[in-house]
Amino acid sequence: MANSCELVSVIIPTVRQDLLVGKCLESLRKNTDWPALEIIVVDDGSSQSVQQDLAKIAEDYEAQLITKTSNTGFASTVNLGAANAKGRFFCLVNNDILFTDSLWLEHMVDTIHRSKVGIAGAKLLYPDGRIQHGGVYFLAGRKVFDHRFRFMPANYGPAQSVGEVLAVTGALMLVRREVWQALHGMSEEFFVAFEDVDFCLRARKHGWSVFYDGRAEAIHVEGATRGTTPANKDPEWYEKEMKGFSVFQKKWFGPGGRPKFQQI
Repeated sequence: MANSCELVSVIIPTVRQDLLVGKCLESLRKNTDWPALEIIVVDDGSSQSVQQDLAKIAEDYEAQLITKTSNTGFASTVNLGAANAKGRFFCLVNNDILFTDSLWLEHMVDTIHRSKVGIAGAKLLYPDGRIQHGGVYFLAGRKVFDHRFRFMPANYGPAQSVGEVLAVTGALMLVRREVWQALHGMSEEFFVAFEDVDFCLRARKHGWSVFYDGRAEAIHVEGATRGTTPANKDPEWYEKEMKGFSVFQKKWFGPGGRPKFQQI
């Protein structure tokens, strides 16, 4: 059962953005009833002017700001935030998340308190109200991962459920501290993309369950920082994303593309 005295450390990784972070923090402060909250913003090597703007924004919303001098990727950025976090739970929040329901965190903490649940995810919506994420599943025929319920209406019945899934997105993910520490955080084999699914698969391999909570809801402006297609992504980031894809394939698939993980 959720105990509102338990400290939750919200870790917001960001790069090349200040306005998005401000909107995220504004919605977080306005629409989060959970009282025991620590907010840590980690900038992944943005320009000095962006980091100066972030310092003012962090001060306005009573958040701790950690800045890096170089761009080393999502995994290393959230790992740095977690290394400075004091909470019993770590909540990863992308800088393009907007909170609209004040009970989102209470629902997620309630779910992660279930026996052997190590990671909890939420229902994420596109700005137009359609579902962007309802947990991650594996399409065996195509050998790819995708989000459940994508493009369905927000009130789609199955998306309101609470239950075990293969993985959840790192855009909004609640993790037990002991799970994070046992897995040594996100794998820095990945610069951007695939580290969240890899983290969930590793947690499951170590005996923890991953749950989706359809009661917890937020808006995700997907790709607002790193783009959504090869055409609008930073070429260097996209190259590293493809390298990460290759690492992921070798790590989690055997001969003939046979998955090394148990499906849900």
